[in-house]
Amino acid sequence: MVSDQRDDNIDWASVLRADFTREVEGLQQYAYAADARRDVVLQRDYLHQISQLEALPKPWEGDARLTVDEYAAAVRLRAWVLHEQEIAADRQWARKRGMSERECERREADFRARKRYHCTPNGQMLCAVLRDDGRIALNSEILAPEVADRLRQQMPQFADLITFYFDNQEAGRGLQGAPIDRTPLPGPSSSSLEPPMPDGTPVTAPPGARDGMPQRTTAPAKRRRPRWRRFCP
Repeated sequence: MVSDQRDDNIDWASVLRADFTREVEGLQQYAYAADARRDVVLQRDYLHQISQLEALPKPWEGDARLTVDEYAAAVRLRAWVLHEQEIAADRQWARKRGMSERECERREADFRARKRYHCTPNGQMLCAVLRDDGRIALNSEILAPEVADRLRQQMPQFADLITFYFDNQEAGRGLQGAPIDRTPLPGPSSSSLEPPMPDGTPVTAPPGARDGMPQRTTAPAKRRRPRWRRFCP
């Protein structure tokens, strides 16, 4: 990403920490609302999502200042987790309503039709977004020839994918045929979480997860996105 000189005056670590805190607090609200409704399974799902977010690196810790590129990379990583969580939640919702596996796959394809994430073992992330005008943005940059060349140099492990997306854009195919990255999300697997108790006792939150949680019985209308939307794929 080509950063603006004005970005150097922003405390990106503080912005990132505030975004993360807001996201986790929103999920805590959902978990508390599920607890109030005695919906143990849903409460467990929200606590699981919190644990996945908590497992992400926290680059704001310590005294080091973040660059705008470091901030953008952290936002993409969190956006990937949120995207996969949304897909998993929708699939669970569809199955509960008796939809066929084919319909579940169609719904997942709809989620992935305009956005794809690709990860490497060392934590690098490539995010492809299909814009309304048919162009593709990779890591928040419109895929022009010079951008493709620079990204291939910066992220050689994604070189073939970058070329694939560039060729797709030129042919007007959008994200069609793009591979689906099945990298596991960070944190514990859902199977490792404590199951609901036979007597219906609510699953308890991990230590500190509900500290300071407002006493309300309704969940927020929707999960918020980071305030710096130009970096949020």
